[in-house]
Amino acid sequence: MTRTALITGARSGFGAALALAFAEAGWNVVATMRTPDRAQAALRDHERILIAPLDVTDQASIAEAVSSAERRFGSVDVLVNAAGFVVEGTVEEIALEALREQLETNVVGTAAVIQGVLPGMRSRGSGHIMTFSSGAGLIGVPRLDAYAASKFAVEGLSESLARSIAHLGIKITIVEPGVFETELASSVIPAAVPIEAYDPAAAQLPGLYDWTPGNLGAAARAIESVAGRPDAPLRLYVGHGLDDVRRHYEDRLNDWEHTAEITATTTSSSS
Repeated sequence: MTRTALITGARSGFGAALALAFAEAGWNVVATMRTPDRAQAALRDHERILIAPLDVTDQASIAEAVSSAERRFGSVDVLVNAAGFVVEGTVEEIALEALREQLETNVVGTAAVIQGVLPGMRSRGSGHIMTFSSGAGLIGVPRLDAYAASKFAVEGLSESLARSIAHLGIKITIVEPGVFETELASSVIPAAVPIEAYDPAAAQLPGLYDWTPGNLGAAARAIESVAGRPDAPLRLYVGHGLDDVRRHYEDRLNDWEHTAEITATTTSSSS
């Protein structure tokens, strides 16, 4: 039986590449986006791809997209949460409304789509939810405070959910992409009130992370290769930069080690 994947944010970038990768691998694909009339021709012309409207901030839109998938293909076996955008700036430079919109789309929107597919997956005792985090969900990137906050939140949401639903036969995979050349960069919301005093923070960027763009098509195929597998990993990193992530996690371990004596003073009652 042919399995079905529902993909959010499929108008361009990772979402579009994933829709094609899944379809070429034999999946039925529901490629969702806010503006279906702007779908790429390659998606519109593919016999295995159904294009459907979906706005992750609109619950009615989510419910209709899931229903469309079920009417056409019977069930949603894999959900890929790829929709998202970037707000640029430090906490002081961004409008709080922009922060709310960032979290509403990248975090609350992700949870809303998961809510839309979980009842069906739970009743069937199977399913796989794949949600996009980012290198910025693993390393705090200067002047991407809101975006990093949203992706760190996605990491926590997904890891906790994985433990909550493991006994139901449903898998979770957090996709952690490095840098890729997609339309995401062109849709960045700039800082509302740029403050010159923060400009020197950019000097950290070259040594912070490997900014070499990865191979988008290869990454999409790698993600598809673990979709629906009973041994699917909780985390899948794609692209350049994994060594840098390891280095930053080592720094975290060192911080805890260096303050272990202070921590010890907090673990027992004093006389």
